[in-house]
Amino acid sequence: MALRLLLLLVLLAATLLTAQAQGIGSSVSDCCLKHSRRAIPSSWVKSYSIQGPESGCVLHAVVFTTKKNKKICASPTDPAVQKLMQNLDKKVKNDKKDKKKGQSPRPRGRPKRQRRQRV
Repeated sequence: MALRLLLLLVLLAATLLTAQAQGIGSSVSDCCLKHSRRAIPSSWVKSYSIQGPESGCVLHAVVFTTKKNKKICASPTDPAVQKLMQNLDKKVKNDKKDKKKGQSPRPRGRPKRQRRQRV
């Protein structure tokens, strides 16, 4: 009987260690494994976040989210990446300022064409 209990405890411990090693129940998200070397057009990007050891990832990176919800990893030391981050910060700050004033953001693109009314 004691042997069965010991075997059950060993099996339970092995299961818990395996689950922990696989990251089950952890809050770690997908981590970037390398940086993209291509230039990222500012018109594609809607937001960014910073990844590093504090978020459970090994590689330091800036993770840009595109308007199509794709993730692009970039080097935080790249001057073009830093400039893009600054532009996004300014845009967010201006959008918040416009909301406080009660103004809607400036409409983009061509206005909708109005139909003629027949008399």
